[in-house]
Amino acid sequence: MTAGTTGAATGTTAGAATGTTAGTSAGAERIDELRLSVDALDRQIVALLAQRTRVVRELTAFKTDEETVRSPGRVAQVIEKVRGLAVEEGMPPGIAESVYRTLITELTDLQMELLAERRASARRAAPAGAREGAA
Repeated sequence: MTAGTTGAATGTTAGAATGTTAGTSAGAERIDELRLSVDALDRQIVALLAQRTRVVRELTAFKTDEETVRSPGRVAQVIEKVRGLAVEEGMPPGIAESVYRTLITELTDLQMELLAERRASARRAAPAGAREGAA
């Protein structure tokens, strides 16, 4: 994707530099094509992120405390894995890491909210005597 985008930018610049309308027109058409490709990829990426979010929601049902939710060791594994995958795909690993760190932060916040809701629900559902004994 990066190589294609760079090529499109270069083609547009070259057309503009030579002053040819055909070069500019072809470059503009290619930009439009590439933007359509980016839009289609964004749709796929968001669908995959939504799928990942559903899995994380389900996973949260098995977590009982903040330490299990935050799992710093697991975070390190995921970051290392996506950096390697990025390299394999010819992508700068820093981009993948940055995206995943944001994703992990947001999903961790979501998990913490779900955990808090589950705990609050359990407290409400507990018999009055059990709540008093726990306090």
